[in-house]
Amino acid sequence: MSRICLLEYRGELFADSFNLGDDIQTLAVSRLVPQVDGYVSREALGQVAEPCTVPLNGYFMNSTSWPPAPVVRPVFYAFHAAREGQAVLLSPQSIEYFKRWQPIGCRDRGTQALLTAHGVEAYYSRCLSLTLPRRERAPEQGQVFLVGLSRAARQTVPKPLRRGSVTVDQARVRLPVDNTELKLALAAELLEQYRQRARLVITSKIHCAMPCIAMGIPVVFLYDDSRRDDYRVHIIEELIGIHYIRQKGPLAPLINRLRGRSINWSPQVPDIELLKHEIAQGFARAFARVHSGS
Repeated sequence: MSRICLLEYRGELFADSFNLGDDIQTLAVSRLVPQVDGYVSREALGQVAEPCTVPLNGYFMNSTSWPPAPVVRPVFYAFHAAREGQAVLLSPQSIEYFKRWQPIGCRDRGTQALLTAHGVEAYYSRCLSLTLPRRERAPEQGQVFLVGLSRAARQTVPKPLRRGSVTVDQARVRLPVDNTELKLALAAELLEQYRQRARLVITSKIHCAMPCIAMGIPVVFLYDDSRRDDYRVHIIEELIGIHYIRQKGPLAPLINRLRGRSINWSPQVPDIELLKHEIAQGFARAFARVHSGS
């Protein structure tokens, strides 16, 4: 059988900053494969030289290196086609590639609809970050984590919750790091901080929200009112709901403070253990179908 390689995020695109949400997705899938033999860059899938099976769980954009090289056996599960990537991902060459490896497991219903409209067999797999294990207990003296919130979004949060909170920007880590193992270690440590210390996470980032939901941490999700059609985040609506807030405009702080009054800041944690099992089993079937033929 061919080697099993996972996605890594290296290259010029990540020279100034990187998004630990990408690495969290790689951590999630690493728990579901028999072994990890190496990594291949999402930005260089077309240049892969050695035969390998690669789960393509993640966010795919415009790329000069798509479709992947012939030696890549792709496992399409939790795949997201970004709006800005549609020119490449929905090109005739790409559609032909999808059809060769269908059915395509899609992270969101928007991606599923796009592929289905182009004659590709696709289904809604959800995200593998939802398979992370639930924590055994909540911290006795937990803290509130504000993750990836803009200045306007922070105004939605009541002052007593902001006071003493932990601020994290996991989507724009400004470190000169081009080492995959180090970035995965940073992602693992961040998840451990959430797991051990968070009594509540307030975020606008889906790959903070979904891992925390999986780990049994209460989450409030705030999102830009002008982006209600963003199919990328609709999975959060299904799980815990979305609170839409204003990101721009002179009245945004006032409007957000008013909207914050109607938000339940002590949300219940949804029980997704059965869903978690379904997602993991779905990946196992998709992986076996592709890898067993290598």
